[in-house]
Amino acid sequence: MLSLESIRKKIESFLMEEYKKQGSNIIKVSLSRKEMAEHMGIQRPSLSRELIKMRKEGIIEFDKKVIIIKDIGALLSKF
Repeated sequence: MLSLESIRKKIESFLMEEYKKQGSNIIKVSLSRKEMAEHMGIQRPSLSRELIKMRKEGIIEFDKKVIIIKDIGALLSKF
């Protein structure tokens, strides 16, 4: 079982990878949540819980196909 920290790290890595690829803090996501979770090697409910937690912390905002990085500094400080 993955720790919450490693789930968070996988999500942060995914977001930073997409941020660099797309060149924007507004990330267009073509994958479903299930596909995103599979891509990261985590369970979909764990992905959803952590995304909600990150939203509550003011790091991101999201809907079905877009994730907005609101606090890029919080992500950049991890890399």
